[in-house]
Amino acid sequence: MIQLTSTLALTLALTAGAAIPPAARKAIAETNAAWLQAMKRHDAAAIAAIYGDEAVFVTAAGDMLHGRAAIEQFERKRFETTGRVVDGTIGDDGLARAGDLVYEWGHATLRVARDDGTSTVVTGRFLTVWAKDSSGRWHITRNLSLP
Repeated sequence: MIQLTSTLALTLALTAGAAIPPAARKAIAETNAAWLQAMKRHDAAAIAAIYGDEAVFVTAAGDMLHGRAAIEQFERKRFETTGRVVDGTIGDDGLARAGDLVYEWGHATLRVARDDGTSTVVTGRFLTVWAKDSSGRWHITRNLSLP
């Protein structure tokens, strides 16, 4: 894991100068905003739709999910057990381009309301890999959620 992280950091550092396509920047910002709104609505299908067909999502617990259907099922189950997202933010800490891929890393903060009337703040970091499909749409191909 340390070697993978070091390799990724080096790759990102070497490619940080590569220009991020404006369409990718726009799609990432819009998709992040749509993700937050879908979290508030408990809309697992909308969340899964931002991923590519063959996407891989690694949860903060280390579980690996393959494909949209698995991601949607995970989100549905998470909504049943964690409470309702009432507010949140997504902060980008950086973007880097390597070939046709855009790497995004950042942090998220969500305020979750529980059925008993209490709320809690959940924070985490992420590393997301974006790719453009044949129609020109940017989507998530890999997503790593970190505690």
